Amino acid sequence: MEIFQTATIHALTVERSAPIGILPEQETSGGSLFLSNIDQVSAFYLPMVYSFDRSDARMVNVIKKALSRVLVPYYPLAGRLAKNSLGKLTVDCEKKLGVPFVEASANCSIEGLGDMRFLDRNVLRKLVYRDPTEDMLEVAPLLTAQVTKFSCDGFTVGIAFNHCMFDGTSIMNFMNSWSEIARGRPLSLIPCHDRTILKSRVPPQIAGTSDSFIHVSDVSDLKALYEEEQIVWNSFHFDNEKLATLKEMATVDGKIISSYSSFVALAALVWRARTIALKMKPHQLLKLLFPVDFRSKMKPPMPRYIGNAVVEACCLCSAGELIDEPISFTAGRIQEAIERVNEDYVRSWIDSLDVHQFDLLSLTSLALASWQRLDYGSTDFGWGKPRTFGTGDLPGGCLFMADGSERKGIVVVLGLPLSAMNTFEKLV
Repeated sequence: MEIFQTATIHALTVERSAPIGILPEQETSGGSLFLSNIDQVSAFYLPMVYSFDRSDARMVNVIKKALSRVLVPYYPLAGRLAKNSLGKLTVDCEKKLGVPFVEASANCSIEGLGDMRFLDRNVLRKLVYRDPTEDMLEVAPLLTAQVTKFSCDGFTVGIAFNHCMFDGTSIMNFMNSWSEIARGRPLSLIPCHDRTILKSRVPPQIAGTSDSFIHVSDVSDLKALYEEEQIVWNSFHFDNEKLATLKEMATVDGKIISSYSSFVALAALVWRARTIALKMKPHQLLKLLFPVDFRSKMKPPMPRYIGNAVVEACCLCSAGELIDEPISFTAGRIQEAIERVNEDYVRSWIDSLDVHQFDLLSLTSLALASWQRLDYGSTDFGWGKPRTFGTGDLPGGCLFMADGSERKGIVVVLGLPLSAMNTFEKLV
């Protein structure tokens, strides 16, 4: 198993300009933008870094001007959050304060940063501008942008966005629109900002989503383990050959008519290995939670929807059950959870958020996100496709990423206490 350590170049020096607020190039709509319940529970910031091999003297100005232009169709990003009379978050599109944009230069080549799929916090904070008002929801920008030039003529585009505005598909659509404008191309997708199509029902109609909202107690005292030990982040590369073997393992008991996807087989392995590595007690209840994009599952489908169009699929069992059962059985649990996500499940999930507290960050749960299909390879600002695309500073979950733009495998990124990481490495 090939293991990548996260990039930890503490000697990296980055000089930044003062941030300037980029406003939409033309007058845009005002008013207030409704945010769905799914958006409401996603109000936290996520960083992303794209790296590119070459540039020229025009690069920063081209990207900056394109940002001003893309903020016309994506005008809510120039606004700020507000709260309505019910205490729910909305976007105040009258408060056009813009997107902070920072120009920066680094003292090394991009190659010197090593593996950039998952960045050390020290590196990430130098390549992504985080606004000091970030913790003040109604003041903070919804997006920040930083372009960093390197000594090799390469550059990075680092962004931090409030997840209430975008899910993975939406942020890719935005980045690809931004880069299309930079290349002088017309937009291939005109965004749909109407989020009222995902309003909750009154009264709520809840069925089939109860496992996701069950409170699970930490009887294994994982909190103490996470507080006492250093948290180590590693990435593990599963090439196509290893994935084929894993998919075979997931179907060996003969109960399965068709083979599982690489995601399902790998999720089963990772969930089981993490549970063993953390030495959970057999009677410990635990969940596997992972987002499922429902755009194609709605009637009519909603391909242009810009917002969060994902709900969490959930598997719930005890640690003893998970460890004792064959991996094919675990894969079956995950496949069934995916198949449960239909329009009724989505509507019920949205309604549930009016009634129940949803806790994604419980240590007993594994929150697994897959970025395998995110179309980051199309984000070409005019100097070629990105050489890498990465993130960092994730909560205690797990991320599946495509192995490079050719997608020849899956990279699994997760963080664990040191002793558990040593065990996890042996198990996978």
